[in-house]
Parts: sequence; structure tokens; C-alpha cells
Amino acid sequence: MESSARQTQASSSVAVKLVGFGGRAPSCVLELIRSGKSHGWVDCVLPPVRSAALGVALLDAPSRMFSCRDDLEEEAKHQQLLVVYCLPTSLSEYWLNGVEEMNQIRAHVMKKKSSENVVVACYYPSEKGFAFPPEDIWAAFTEERLKNMLHSSLLHRLALFDKDAAHHLSERQHSVLVVGSGGREHALAVALAQSPLVGKVICCPGNAGTAMEGGKICNTTTEDLISFIQQHHIDMVVIGPEGPLVDGFVNSVQLHCPQTRVFGPTKEAAQLEASKAFTKDFLKDHNIPTATYENFSNVEEALAYVEKLFDSSSSEVTPRVVVKASGLASGKGVLLPMGKEQTLQAVKQIMQQKQFGSAGDTCVIEEYLEGPEASCLAFCDGKTAKLMPAAQDHKRALDNDEGLNTGGMGAYTPAPCVTPVLHQQIEQMCIQTVQQMARRGTPYVGILYAGVM
Repeated sequence: MESSARQTQASSSVAVKLVGFGGRAPSCVLELIRSGKSHGWVDCVLPPVRSAALGVALLDAPSRMFSCRDDLEEEAKHQQLLVVYCLPTSLSEYWLNGVEEMNQIRAHVMKKKSSENVVVACYYPSEKGFAFPPEDIWAAFTEERLKNMLHSSLLHRLALFDKDAAHHLSERQHSVLVVGSGGREHALAVALAQSPLVGKVICCPGNAGTAMEGGKICNTTTEDLISFIQQHHIDMVVIGPEGPLVDGFVNSVQLHCPQTRVFGPTKEAAQLEASKAFTKDFLKDHNIPTATYENFSNVEEALAYVEKLFDSSSSEVTPRVVVKASGLASGKGVLLPMGKEQTLQAVKQIMQQKQFGSAGDTCVIEEYLEGPEASCLAFCDGKTAKLMPAAQDHKRALDNDEGLNTGGMGAYTPAPCVTPVLHQQIEQMCIQTVQQMARRGTPYVGILYAGVM
């Protein structure tokens, strides 16, 4: 195929419409759009449809592209439209967003008599690319045979999703047990109930919110969760709070209910959440970026370290550290002292006065970092990790961040400070963590939390 000859045939004034990419920003999609712009064919990117990450990635230098404000007005102005569509990766995504989006894509493909020249290029997440090379996609605007091949391949893949959905609807729907009583568990229950594969979501103990949901969602209380799982033939257990994970509930389910799937790390893997001291040592051992630190289980040694740290510093530079209870403290076990006296007092509060209970048996004193903070959570299967969009919350109480750290007050996502490039770097850190946990014989399955600054 003579790609250069074909490229000269592609007409100018093409509007681009991005559909269904979610948090993905594949490099091949960006390259397709940027190549169209460099050849003078693309002059407009319509507002992304469920494709926010791609819209942000297109703003990067050197070839920045801004999306239009009014998609209907801009689409009407252009007689040529390139729709770049991301196929769903699961049946759940298909049911939540895919059905409506697929109907829109089919409408574009079937508008044969329209004066608008539409080409739909489908990105396949499982294959991380298009079924056709970029030159064929652009040439499809002038070669009807190529356009028909593109669209025929796309319709075939859409039909496979419809067939798979019909098959699963005829099967037995699954029962899921969500362990926990917070807002996190409420959100998990609602999301799980949206799956066509799930027939019932039982929250134990749940809360007032889950009690009011109705439909597939209900609450229950029991003293013996293992017996409940066995008696009610629970297919999957999802654990929200850190406590049951650290206590080894996943291990118990695996031992006594081997037919039940569990989403959450074992007691051994949950050390990443249960012990800041363990996590700091793990990150250091595997060259994963983390603030410099020291761990202490003896209060006198910790106080001596603080004394030495401040006494040995120059008068021009006053050191500042963060003092943390190593164990679980509901997101509140972090003190941010100013100066030597406050730092000594913070160590005593955690280790002597037990402000955070046994969580303060071990204390972590680490370098104070300044900058925007983001919460990054990744789905992990014991082998690799897939990062969700970053979130930010409001941590410290009182005006001007003068109060104590809280468990987080209000949250929003995506976090603007986490750019697509930074997102990829953080995901690689999570992947490295999961791989190293697997090598040490404690594979991490569940949600991995990374606090990034």
C-alpha cells in the first residue's frame, strides 16, 4: 500500500469525536489525531464523550489541541467526521455505558445517505491498538472499500458483545457479600449492584444508606461471617475496611470457603496497609520513591533521634519532619509538628501517651514534603496493577491548614495535579509494588492505596 499517495487524498476540515475512553489516553490514538492535524486534515476536536483523559492529553506540547465548546454546532459545520471509539473492556462497562454508546456508533455507521462523511475507527483495549493502520483510517474518507472494511470489522465486534451479554443474562446471577459499614462500602455495593452478573448484594453490617437502597442491595448482621458465607452460598466477598484484612479475614475465607472468590489482600499482604514501618522498609528495599525516614519501637531512641536531628542542623535551616503512628489509625495517625519541642511532644503523644492506641507502638519519623497531595488507588490481581483516576481530599482541619489531619473531608476526582505522564509513573510504581510482593510470596489482591505528593 502506498501510504504517501493515500495521505494526499484525505480531505481537510475533519472534526474528531472521542467516545468511551474513560481514564485511558492511548498513545496510538493521540498519534492518529496529531498526524491528522500535522497534515492539515483535522481542524477541530469535539468535546470528548466519556474520554476526559484523552482531552487532557491532547493539551500537551508540542502539538496542543483544544476541544471545541459546542459539539453540536461544530459537528454541524463539518461535513467530515472521524469518530474514534473505545470498545468496552467488560460486560459491566457494556451495561453501564456501552449499550448507549454502541447505539450511537451504529447510527454513525449506518447513515449511508447522510451528506456527512463519517469514518469510525475502533480502538481495542485488549490489543492496545486499532485493527487498521492510521493511513487506512485516513484514506477511508475517500476510499469507500476501506471504509466498509473498517465498519464491517467494528460491527462484528459489537455483535460479539451483544451475544456475550445475552449468554450471561441466561445464567445464574451471583450473590456478593460486602463487609463494612462506611460510605466506601455503600459506594461499592451500589457499583456491584449495577453489574448484570450480580443478583444480590448483601452488606454486613451495612449502614442506613445501604438499608434504604432496596433493589439488589440489603443489610444483614451476623456473629459468624464464615458460616453465613457457607449457608447462603455467597459467590464473592468484598472487604472494605482495613481491620478485617489485617486480622486475616481473607485467609479464613480462603481456608473455609474455597469456592468463594475474595477481593482483598491476605493478612500477610495487608501489611502494606497495616504497618507504615513495613511499607517504608519495603519501598526502600525495592527502590520505589519514598520520603527519607527512620522507624522506632523505643521511645527513648526516637526522642534521641529528634534531639540529634535538630541540634546538628545549621541555624539557617530548621529541619521539619512528620511523625506517624505506624499502625492503623483511621487516617488520623499523622502529626505535623513545627520545631524541636513540638516534634518531641508528637513522639511522646504517639509512643508514650498512646494517642492512637497500639497503632503507636512503632513510630515513623520521616522527611516533611510540601506540595499537592493525591490519593491513587489501583486494582490489583496479585500480578499487576491498574490505576484508577487520582483523587484529592481536604486533609487538615481548621482554616489555613492549621488543625490536625483528618480522615479526609470531601473528595474530588480526577485530581488536576496528576497529569497523564505522572499517572503512568505512579501506575508503574504500583505495578512494581505488586510484582515485588508476589516475589516475596505474599501476592497482593485487592485495592492498593498510594499516597503521592
